[in-house]
Amino acid sequence: MLSQSVASKIRDGISAGEFMPGQQLSEVKAAERFSCSRNTLREAFTELAAQRLVERIPNRGVFIATPDADYVRDLFIARAAIEPSGVLWGEFADPAALIELVTSARAAQERGEDQEVSNINQRFHRTLVASLNSPTLNEQMNNLLARMRLSFLLVIPRYPTLHAEHIEGNIRLSQLVAEGKREEAAALLHDSLLRTCEKMLAVI
Repeated sequence: MLSQSVASKIRDGISAGEFMPGQQLSEVKAAERFSCSRNTLREAFTELAAQRLVERIPNRGVFIATPDADYVRDLFIARAAIEPSGVLWGEFADPAALIELVTSARAAQERGEDQEVSNINQRFHRTLVASLNSPTLNEQMNNLLARMRLSFLLVIPRYPTLHAEHIEGNIRLSQLVAEGKREEAAALLHDSLLRTCEKMLAVI
């Protein structure tokens, strides 16, 4: 359906950081951007609202979701269930490539490229879920990644070292996967996600 395609494009834009939490979406501009009718756009907004990526405010319009404590907590509970499953049972044909990916964040940090560090972190977590080869879980992860971006955009001004703090942990996790120490890696990831959640809740 066209509306699903439009919803997916908006969601990808949210994941890429093109929209800010609380930003109002103009139906006219969005319809022009995605070359669709306003009826199609409204159907897309309905889908995105169900995914908690936008919210409709009566008599005001449609706005990008603004994460609160419950939103962030729910997001990390979901991540802590799905991502360690990828570490435990996923297929990693080239573990060295996973290590190379997360190690590249060091160089990005040294160059002061905070956005690239964030992007690498996002690709890393996407890869963990993609290793399960499940279209259903990939679709869910796409939604979670968009919600992650909104949460990070809200928190990072108050917690600027958020992504940098995870570089070494991600490298260690990738090394454990390469060594076949899946249970240790999954436990490390699960605990890291829950700790990150608490740190974010402290500043949200």
